[in-house]
Amino acid sequence: MDDCDGPNTFIATKQKIAVEKVDSEMLTDPREYRHQGIDAMQRINIGTQTEQISTSVSTILKGKISNEILNLLLTTVKNNNEERNVLARLDIFHRTDSVTLSMMKQYQLSQKEELPLQNVVCGSNGRMAFLFADRYHETWCSHNGVILFWHRRPTDRLVLSSCPTILRYGPQGLIAIGLITGQILIILNGEIISTNEVHTLSVTSFEWLFPSQQIVSVSLDGQIIISNLKSTILEAKHSKLITTLNLPRNIRKSNASGKYIGLTSLCVVKDRLFIGSEIGAIWIATLPDLSISLFHFEIDCIEDVTHISNYSVIVTSSGKISLLQIFVFLKCFCLHLLLLGQGIRTCCILI
Repeated sequence: MDDCDGPNTFIATKQKIAVEKVDSEMLTDPREYRHQGIDAMQRINIGTQTEQISTSVSTILKGKISNEILNLLLTTVKNNNEERNVLARLDIFHRTDSVTLSMMKQYQLSQKEELPLQNVVCGSNGRMAFLFADRYHETWCSHNGVILFWHRRPTDRLVLSSCPTILRYGPQGLIAIGLITGQILIILNGEIISTNEVHTLSVTSFEWLFPSQQIVSVSLDGQIIISNLKSTILEAKHSKLITTLNLPRNIRKSNASGKYIGLTSLCVVKDRLFIGSEIGAIWIATLPDLSISLFHFEIDCIEDVTHISNYSVIVTSSGKISLLQIFVFLKCFCLHLLLLGQGIRTCCILI
């Protein structure tokens, strides 16, 4: 260090620090030991049981179903759904409280009449007429038909030269009677005031046309005749002969225009006529020109056609009853036809 010519730096040594030791003590409570035990948790076991899924191997042979069969099945399901909606409207007819029949009046008739009671016709103010006649004749009628008039009591008894087929009360106390011989009688106060040769065969049905004093009649001779009542005589004004040419080609079997079709029933609905026939056809005829169009066809003879409100009831000789619901709009008839127990069909007929 003494031989160094440069500047010198003196670093003093650090003095040793003496560590002071302090003795301290702490007093604590003596340690206690406790032994405590609990019961072990019981193990819960839950089990479930399910049925074994049964599997079976089908023995049906695989095959291809044609499109025609599938379309037929789909069409059938669709038609059933549509028919179910329409049939639901008829549920009201199955209600036991919707229709109630009760006897209003009882009449005691004489037992001396030889012919059976064929028909009962009601007029205004409690007037009634009882027709005694044979309904069907295989040959020419040789009976003397009887009509018993009733107004609170028996008033008149009229004996005819043949069996009466139909009776209708008219205006001003007039009564018209159709005979099986084709004649139409005009009755006033229980007396015959005119005998009119209207048809050549039995008069099956006719109606008064109000307010005009006219009668439209049908017969087994195939004629529809509108007659004017002038004084006491009926004069033919319009007529129409129904022949096989008035049938569709798929129904008629002959093209002979002279082959007439016997008409059995008549119903007036406003300005149209519903006319039934012995071959099952029903036509619509317009008034007064009597233009004809086929309305419906049955496979049996039409015994009666009746119109009530929007419903027409058709009765055939086999006893089948058909209910037709008709909606008229513009020049189109929409028909819902219910064949009782055979479902519903719908068609639309243009007039």
